[in-house]
Amino acid sequence: MEFDLVNAAESQIHALGGRMTTQRRMILQALIECADHPTAEEIYQKVREKNPGLNLSTVYRTLRWLEQHGLVNTRRFDDDPRLERFDPVVEEGEDHFHFRCRKCNQITEFDTPLIEVVKAQFVDCFGGKVENATLVFYGLCSECSKTT
Repeated sequence: MEFDLVNAAESQIHALGGRMTTQRRMILQALIECADHPTAEEIYQKVREKNPGLNLSTVYRTLRWLEQHGLVNTRRFDDDPRLERFDPVVEEGEDHFHFRCRKCNQITEFDTPLIEVVKAQFVDCFGGKVENATLVFYGLCSECSKTT
């Protein structure tokens, strides 16, 4: 799957008139390999293992460019922009759900068919067309709830 996402991203970048530079490829690969919604800093540390000359600003610029071109999603679970988290776009228009533990900061991704009911209710009430949905639940994970 990792290889497919990088190749799909490369095809899309070429279609947009861009180039899949070595740095873009390394940053995208690091993002795909991190299954836990990494921060830019975490991606930077991972890529620096192979490319010590990389700057953090390059990681941020690349992530913004990838986001603008629909290849990366930015997730904000806090008000602090340094804690923005990123994940690759696997399917355009996909619904995306998370649970974030307020104690240990663990982020769990999950899926539910109930969102289709909520989206239909929204359309019934307000009209229009829902293209995708993002939802974040906050609370305590099972481990942290045992200690409180």
